[in-house]
Amino acid sequence: MSTTDMSLPQVLIADNEEAVRGSLSALMEKEGLEPLQARDGEAALRIMRQDTVDVALLDIKMPRMNGMEVLAEAQRMHILTPVILIAASGCIESAVEAMKAGAWNYVGRPFDNEKLCSTIRNALKGRTALREPAAVPPQASQDSLLEQMGASKPMSTMIADIRLVAPTDFTVLITGETGAGKEVVARAIHQLSPRSKGPFVPVDCGSIPETLIESELFGHEKGSYTGAHKSCPGKFETASGGTLLLDEISNLPLSVQPNLLRALQEKKVWRVGGRQPIEVDIRVLASTNQDLSSGMRAGRFRKDLYYRLNEFSIRVPPLRERPEDIIFYAKRFLHLTKHELKKDVRGFSDLALQLLLAYDWPGHVRELRNIVRRAVLRCDTLIRPDHLSIFPSTQMSASLQPDDNEKVESNLPLKEIVRSTVMRVERNIIARVLKQTRGNKAEAARILQVDYKTIYNKMKRYGLSSSPGT
Repeated sequence: MSTTDMSLPQVLIADNEEAVRGSLSALMEKEGLEPLQARDGEAALRIMRQDTVDVALLDIKMPRMNGMEVLAEAQRMHILTPVILIAASGCIESAVEAMKAGAWNYVGRPFDNEKLCSTIRNALKGRTALREPAAVPPQASQDSLLEQMGASKPMSTMIADIRLVAPTDFTVLITGETGAGKEVVARAIHQLSPRSKGPFVPVDCGSIPETLIESELFGHEKGSYTGAHKSCPGKFETASGGTLLLDEISNLPLSVQPNLLRALQEKKVWRVGGRQPIEVDIRVLASTNQDLSSGMRAGRFRKDLYYRLNEFSIRVPPLRERPEDIIFYAKRFLHLTKHELKKDVRGFSDLALQLLLAYDWPGHVRELRNIVRRAVLRCDTLIRPDHLSIFPSTQMSASLQPDDNEKVESNLPLKEIVRSTVMRVERNIIARVLKQTRGNKAEAARILQVDYKTIYNKMKRYGLSSSPGT
């Protein structure tokens, strides 16, 4: 790392010719930028993984990985650094193709220094737009859903289901653990539906006392019960023209379920104390963190209501099942927080990323957001494991503990014990991801953000098999 002021924008120069790297570095320094150098594509990608680079200047023709391969891998790893490709006169057509694949721009050889610096400056201006995630607009596109939810295979499948069912009036049952993002899914369905201009009304079925739930849902007339001093519409009426989310539907009292079923079937509600039904035009979504089939077997949930709610179902996978989204969210929260705090935090160390991947995330995205925000507050330039207030699970804690024989009998120095412990953690993480990918080494390499050769060599080193479940 250069001793240049860390606040200077960093430009990565990747070229296999040392003289080219040197002349371009001198030009960057003259322009008030901090140059970083890489002699091949793999070295460039390692630097880009740290998320410290503001602009990457990559030669299309490099050994080990060419510039277009680095660009493709960076996109798969959610690296949001603008990439400018260096193309010889005969490679311009390839550079244009790479721009279609996501490159910011390209420059040709021999270099026009003024044009090159202008291109880099424009990329620096545009990097904020690339790095700040967009909020989901009223008419959400698939790209904006990917930005909000992640682009892993499980989430891509879920987003496809959202887009399939959103234009309909199907009742959708959304399942998943507490904090997994069920309401985010419900709002996305509403935003992609023809009802998006109408209200979105969530109701927490577990937070309302049983004596009041019917009034809350269906409304009441004046004098219908003690304290009913005036007539009041319920959530069904409030949501008319839009979408009603019955959150944690498993908590709905059995006594209220028949009236809910009737309201869903007839699209009419009777206020408590009312004499006439009121028609409502709504789409109903329901969510639960419980297995409703066990509730039906126990007599706590009506079968007919379950089948009425479950016209279409969407499961929100927990964060631990989609490790590539852990990295996606971590980087997203880092960029938002460093902008909020006006801190020049450059990214995560390799060990910090490994710790994030090894953690089970019982609190899902909310927990990850809080941990990353605290880490940005604590660190200076790079987030390291000690900045992450993660309390590992019992299984993870065991893997982090040095072996008793190694500590006592071998009498190893601290440095060697730490190295051995890190190797043990690394082996456990690789084994865990291989199990998740059913032995697919290429998929495991993509999730862990390393190249295929690295994952192959580490599997060989640690004696890991690619057979599923081993």
